[in-house]
Amino acid sequence: MIRTILGLCARDRGNESMYVLLGQHLHELSRRQTSWEPLVHSAEHHGLAPLLYKHLKQLAIGIPLHPRRQLQSLTLRSRHANAIRNIATAEIARALAEERINLVLAKGIALCNLVYSEPGLRPMRDIDLLVADADTARTAALLADLGYRSEERHDIPDDYYHLVPMTRSIDGMTITVEVHRNLLPYHRQYPPWPLARSLDNGWDFSIDDVPVRTLALEDMLFHVALHGLQAPLTYEPFRFIHVADVVSLVENHLEEIDWQVVQTLFPAGINLLTCLHWLTPWSESVFMKLGLEPGRRPWGVGQPYSGWPLHRFRNVRFRQVPEFARNTLLPSLWWLRLYYGRGPGRPSMRARWIDHPRLLLQWLKAYALHYIRGKRWA
Repeated sequence: MIRTILGLCARDRGNESMYVLLGQHLHELSRRQTSWEPLVHSAEHHGLAPLLYKHLKQLAIGIPLHPRRQLQSLTLRSRHANAIRNIATAEIARALAEERINLVLAKGIALCNLVYSEPGLRPMRDIDLLVADADTARTAALLADLGYRSEERHDIPDDYYHLVPMTRSIDGMTITVEVHRNLLPYHRQYPPWPLARSLDNGWDFSIDDVPVRTLALEDMLFHVALHGLQAPLTYEPFRFIHVADVVSLVENHLEEIDWQVVQTLFPAGINLLTCLHWLTPWSESVFMKLGLEPGRRPWGVGQPYSGWPLHRFRNVRFRQVPEFARNTLLPSLWWLRLYYGRGPGRPSMRARWIDHPRLLLQWLKAYALHYIRGKRWA
């Protein structure tokens, strides 16, 4: 029930179908549970508290006093934090421009300013800067001049895709900055993404009147889908803020996105967007523009992957083995279609019986090779 409500609220702008369903599920939640606390805590974990609060206010739902104050506090906190992050980002962008260091802003700091109707609706953990590999040392030095310091305890190697995070306190709040030499982790499931890939075709905007650049909208859609919804199986399961990033980007920039470019860049994109319809229904304009055909509702809507190798065998108790095996070999049809970008019918069966077993086999081979190498050099 809670995941269903969060899924519906994973968007900036609501629509009539979404609000009808949200009202029904909130009524059912009130009937079944005496406390709203689990919903609030889950919303905070998924980075969705401000959006949940926004949509509850839109519906004029009677929220008990304590959870209402919690959601309001989380919303105000996110708004204040992102205002400070914008100030910090503008200062950094100005300093890098003076030194002629090319910069592309990525992830949360770009999304909150371009995709959402107000920056505070999109909580984030840090500010992500993508620069050329040759400029990472200079960028870190400039950040140090601005008062940022590298984290002392870390296990990040020198050839990692981003530098050691750097932090600074501004108005009593800790600002964390990650300097990336590659936008995504170096992993076989991800394409290489250095600065050169997005510098010339980026999207220009401004933060506090300072000109900045982020990914082109088509690249942004590809990136947030890969990073948030189709990450390697060992990474943390998707959070609903990642759904909100994709849905809000599509709904708020539907006519600006070049969908032919998206189809070339991300052939599975339309199938992924179709799957998200079962979490939070698309507006009529999206259906008409993209020609979506959802088909029958797949089972397990909203359920993330919970098998191996995300969870390890050694942490599974004997009585949990059957469930663990089922979660590994037979995850929900909705997740399979989302993760492998397959449509309904035969393509979804391909995800079930070909794509997923093949990926598990690749992981098994990788772990076996790692084990053998460890033994060889021990």
